[in-house]
Amino acid sequence: MGLFGNDDSAEIAALTMRVTQLEQRVEQLAELLGAPPAPQDARMDEVIRLKQQDKPIEAIKLLREIQPGLGLADAKALVDRM
Repeated sequence: MGLFGNDDSAEIAALTMRVTQLEQRVEQLAELLGAPPAPQDARMDEVIRLKQQDKPIEAIKLLREIQPGLGLADAKALVDRM
């Protein structure tokens, strides 16, 4: 549930997809320019691994450590979509 009682999961999913597209485009541009790849938080791989191992609670906790301002419901929604 969102800040004012609305279900923001559709908006979050759309924004997540847009961020992914933008990240891919930045990677393409960096490759064209010969720039080094952007560092990624290795803990996100762990979040995905935990979700795949059917450990959603651990995945949510780690995701909230990586992104401290992320609320519980939003973190759960993100992990559920992984």
